[in-house]
This record gives sequence, structure tokens and C-alpha cells, in this order.
Amino acid sequence: MILASMFLTGCSGLKYMKSHHGDVRYQATPDPVETRNNKVVVKFVGQIPQKYFDKSVALFVQPVFTWDSGTIALEPMTLKGENVTGTGQTINYEAGGRFTYTDMFDFKPGMETGRVTLAPVGYKAKATDDVSRFADEILMYDGGLQFSEVLISDGVNNTSSWIDIHGAISIAPINYNKKEGVVDAADVYFPNGQSNLDWGFGMNRTYDTKATFDDLKRVMLEKGLPKQVNITGWASPEGEERFNAGVSKNRAEIITEQFRNLLDEVLTIMARRAKVKQQDIAYYKYNQMKQVIITTRAAGEDWVHFVIMVEESDIEEKHNVINVVETQQNLVKREQMLRNMAEVYPQLNEQIFPSLRRAQVALYYSEARKSDPELLKQAQLDLSRLSYDELMYVSYINYSYETKMKYYKWATEHYAAEWSAWNNAGAVAFYLDDLGEAERYLNVARELNPHNPDVLNNLGLLYMGKLDYALAKYYFDEAIQQGSTDAEANLVILDLEQGNYDEALKQLRKKSCSFNLAYAQMVTGDVNAAIRTLDCSLDQNANVNYLRAVAYARLGDKANAIKNLQASVDQEYDYKYKAAVDVEFRAFWEDEEFKKVIALYKQE
Repeated sequence: MILASMFLTGCSGLKYMKSHHGDVRYQATPDPVETRNNKVVVKFVGQIPQKYFDKSVALFVQPVFTWDSGTIALEPMTLKGENVTGTGQTINYEAGGRFTYTDMFDFKPGMETGRVTLAPVGYKAKATDDVSRFADEILMYDGGLQFSEVLISDGVNNTSSWIDIHGAISIAPINYNKKEGVVDAADVYFPNGQSNLDWGFGMNRTYDTKATFDDLKRVMLEKGLPKQVNITGWASPEGEERFNAGVSKNRAEIITEQFRNLLDEVLTIMARRAKVKQQDIAYYKYNQMKQVIITTRAAGEDWVHFVIMVEESDIEEKHNVINVVETQQNLVKREQMLRNMAEVYPQLNEQIFPSLRRAQVALYYSEARKSDPELLKQAQLDLSRLSYDELMYVSYINYSYETKMKYYKWATEHYAAEWSAWNNAGAVAFYLDDLGEAERYLNVARELNPHNPDVLNNLGLLYMGKLDYALAKYYFDEAIQQGSTDAEANLVILDLEQGNYDEALKQLRKKSCSFNLAYAQMVTGDVNAAIRTLDCSLDQNANVNYLRAVAYARLGDKANAIKNLQASVDQEYDYKYKAAVDVEFRAFWEDEEFKKVIALYKQE
């Protein structure tokens, strides 16, 4: 009778647990579950009430992730009563208890709408070691009962994928000397938007350009007349293109006039030294002038030197500044964005733009080096006619990363012993998200130059992209020891990828308008700060607008969320698909304005 009583009590305890399963509280943290490092992290907490968990019962708990393309059974766990021995977490009958579950699996596109559910299986047990860990076998052989299904998470938040992992790639130093063949050169600077010559203008006074220009007379009197004189006018690129074209032309012409006057003085002195008769001086000058080729060129907006000067500057976000030039195809927008940048980075207005508003006189006594446009044109026609240094230089100044990749790849095939070609090809392949090619190129670069800081930094980026964070940190640390400043900046991205947000924020606060700072601020709960950071971002691109839409959605601000989402999909059509399943916008999925933003062309 005692044994029968115990049996009946046990059965009623298991049945009670099944019928009152709704009293157990499950909470996903966060809700819905989210991705980290391209994996879906399933984490939830279970709260079991007092006098619920029978002392002789074990509970087999196995969450399941279900999405359109299939089902993934997650790692099971076991909860057990106080009288059950073996593996699993013990739950006290009188006090109840709390348990935490964590598992992860690889994220795949389409999983955004997936659901995490669980339906525990309870069974009587003396020891959990003696039973199978498969629910169907417990139900079949151990008298188990299937409890009601519980929804843990409806959807997957993939906002973590928005970390900008490209970081600072390291391009090998350029050895091309543009001034080879140039005996002397003189730059003359002009006020913003003007082409009138003023030797007393601030930049001209600072660099004493009048003295430098006049010194060309001394050079010609000592060395004779040059074979070629190139006079080029430029404008800074933040102005309007047509206006800048005219300004650069006028600057080149006024300096050409000044040089011809200077050359006339030189020829007069040379004629006197040669004791040319007064009546023959004009003819003498005419014959001498035929030996000199003077070319005058209006170069317009100086984008090439702008990129080079920014690269060589200490502007913290210089890679973002250059990215605007390289990716923004609309010239009017690009110019406006440059003006916006100047508000954030005073160095542009104070140092870089003024240095580009100039005209230059260059004296060549041997064959003149090719100009940047000539090099770019030659590269398009026939790379084999460029020297290795010219090839590296023309790759460096080219705006298009796809074109850079083409040139660097050609360099590795024809200059296989040059580590810099392999390094640069690997760096650009990484930037273009081709990790397989990046690894191939960088492994060769490492063999050719194993301790080079540029190679080590790029390897760090590569392994961060491959989610091998231990190896990424190893290479970043090695690169820093060899003097790489790029690697120091990339360590911050590694912290973000690993979820070390507090550490990343300490470093990112120095980069006041960076995308990654906004991301870190948002995931740590400072959504308003994230919006301010995105507002001052240099490049108001689709990513910035989308993340700002997410931020406003988290604040429940529908108007601004939809406004920024519209801006984002206008720039990147495919973001319609992303927004349609992004749980960040779950509150708006049934909203007519939201539906209009994400509507596809075929539905419009």
C-alpha cells in the first residue's frame, strides 16, 4: 500500500506539472533573440514557482529553432527534482528555482523570421544518467509526458551585423617619385574661389612663394633653359565643378603669364652675357624660346591630391572621408558632403583645401614624369607600359576599389617577388569582402616580408572577418609592436565583434561621428546619443539612415523611423527586403506608411 501510494503520488505530481506548465515563466534575454558574430545566440531564463517541481521528476528541455528553410534542434538541458541523482540542474520543491539556458548556431539569411520554441518532456526518474537524452525515446520507453509548447522568441534581431568591420586596411608605402626630372618647382596659392594673383595673400606669405617663384630665375641662369615647363592650375574640390574648372584655368593662365615675364628677364640676362647686339636680342630670344616647351593645363578639382593629403593627415576618421570620395558617384552630393565634413574636421578648411587652391610651375631638364591623368589613362590602355612604382602609384590614386584590385592583381602576376603588391592586393580583397582571395594574397606577402606591420595588420583584419578573434588579436598585437597605428584602431572593432562594448566605447568616443560609435551607443542603451552620432556622420549613406531608423524605432518615434527608412531604401533598394523582416520594426509591420516604404516595385 505504501509503494502504491508513492506511485500514485508520483504520477499526480508529473501530471500536475504538465497541467500547470503555464505557471512557469520563460523570458528571452534579449527578446527577441539576437545575433552575435554571425551566430544566433539563444538565451533565456526560466522561473519555476514554489511547490511545483516534483522531487522525483526530471524535465528534458530542448529548444527548437524553426524557420522557412527548416528546423534546428538546440542543445538539450535537464532539470531534476531533489530526489533525482545524476546530471542536470536541481530545482527545489519548496522554494522553486531559476535556470538560465544559452546556445548558439550559425546565422543564415532568412532566419530573421524564425521562432524559438520548446515543449519539455517530464518523466519519473531515479537518476538522469540512466535515461536517453532524446525526447521521443523518453516518451516511448520512460512514461514521459509532453508538456505544452512555449514560444521563447518570435524573430531574430540581426542588428549586430551592422558593425563596420572593414577597419583600416594598410597599403604599402608608395615609392614613386613624381618629381623625378624636376629640377625646381614653385607653387602659388589663391584665395577661395579667386584667380587674382596676390603675393601678399596669407598662404603666399606663409610659404614665401614670391621668393620661391623668383628663384626659378636663378635656376635657369645657372642650369640653362629647361626642356619643358609644366604650368598647372587646380581648385579645391568642395566647390561647384563648373566654377572650379574656370577658376583652375584662370589660375594656370595668370601664372603662365607671370612665368613668361620671368623667362623674358632670364633671356635678356642671357643675351647680355652672350654679348648679343641690341638689335639682335629679340631674334636671340625667339630662337631660345623655341627650345622650351611650355604646357598650360587647367586640372580642375584636385581630387587626387585631396585623397593623398587626407591619407597623410592625422584626421582620425580619414578613411571615412576618403570613402565618401570613392563611393559617392553624384558629384554635387560629394561636394556638399565635403563641405559638411569641413564643419566636423577643421583641418580640411584650415590646411587641406587651401593647399589645393594653387597653380604650379615645374621645370624639367630631362624627360618629364607623366601627370596623374596621363598615368591613369596609360593604366587603362596597357599596364605593361608602366614601371612597378608607377603601377603602385596609379593603383593608389585610383578611386575605384574594383580597379585597384585589378591593378594589384596584375602586379602580383608580373612582379611576384614584390611583397607590397601581394599585401595591397590582399588588403583590397578584404575591403571587397573576398576573404578567400585576401587570405591567398596576404599569406604570400607574409612569406616575403614576415614582420612587416602592414601585412600583420591586414592579416588581423582577415582573421577578424573569419571570426577567428584569437588569431586576429595576435596579428594586431604583433603589428602594433612593429609600429602600426592602423592596428590600434582595428582592435576597437575586435572589441565590438566580441561584445566588449564598454572597452570599445572608451576608444570610440575619440571618433565622435563614427558609425561604429553609434552602433556601440545603441546596443548599450544610449539610443539618443547614437542618433546624435549618426546625425554628424560624414557620409549620410544607406547604412547610416537605416541604423538611425532603427534607433528611432526603439524610441517608438514612428515618423522619424519611417522618414529615415525611406531615405535608406531610396539609396539601397534591397533594404526594403531587410526592413520587411527586421524585428526592430515589428511595431510598424502592420502600419500602412511602413508597408508603403517597403512595397516592392511589382506591387506599386
